[in-house]
Amino acid sequence: MIPNAFDYQRAGSIDEALSLIGTPGTKVIAGGMSLLPLMKLRLASPDKLVDIGRLKELKGVRQLSDGRLAIGALTTYAELADSPARHYGLLRDALPDIGDVQVRNRGTVGGSIAHCDPASDLPAVLLALDAEIVARSKRGEKVYPVDGFFTGAFTTALADDEIVTEVLLPGPRDDAGSAYQALNQRASGYSIAGVAAVVIKEGGSAITKANIALTGVGDVPYRAKAVEAALVGNEGTAESIAAAAAHATDGVTVQSDIHADSEYRTAMAAVYTRRAITAALARLDE
Repeated sequence: MIPNAFDYQRAGSIDEALSLIGTPGTKVIAGGMSLLPLMKLRLASPDKLVDIGRLKELKGVRQLSDGRLAIGALTTYAELADSPARHYGLLRDALPDIGDVQVRNRGTVGGSIAHCDPASDLPAVLLALDAEIVARSKRGEKVYPVDGFFTGAFTTALADDEIVTEVLLPGPRDDAGSAYQALNQRASGYSIAGVAAVVIKEGGSAITKANIALTGVGDVPYRAKAVEAALVGNEGTAESIAAAAAHATDGVTVQSDIHADSEYRTAMAAVYTRRAITAALARLDE
């Protein structure tokens, strides 16, 4: 199908972009890997597109003085995979299987976050990493904790006049292991059930902290708090991991669609949660 008619403006700077947004019907576009397919299906019909895809100040990955990584919003998946972020095990797992080659070379980190597809991989990874989302508007800069940023299917806490500018990741630590495991829908690459896991053992054999995030299961990527609570204090035996993973969908309305019904998704959520935790612990012991 052909999209409905729309106006188009390419911003030459972040300040110009901010001056062009904030009105109803205006959407920001960069790689276009998420928005354009919806427009072609007429599931989205913006009145105006503001193109920020050539703003070099929003690209690249750099390490901050406190050890954190700052990822520019226009950094593509492929660029992220070749950056220092590859040292995070769950990013090494997730990035090669996002979409296809075109998506990985054109799709951007900021676009994935702002679009908030319920089956997108990167939001779950960022949830497990306790990332922070930096956004700018004409009112100034705001930093959002990622937990709570994704509010529903294709909706976030981002205000209409804000643009995601970068993502902040905590610095790597020797007592943490991470992994991402997903059951993908082969044609699209989207996750039927995807699980990002970070486990930490501080000074002993027991798990002292666990961040477990799922995508593709509910109407929004989410932290599985019941799984996390069940893991803390355990040493990561197969039995304790399986028992914790059984809580992967606690309190979640599990989706049912043409790819998988809710019963199958619930079962796969537990299976892939177990696999992700096991893989994260294996990396911790390397």
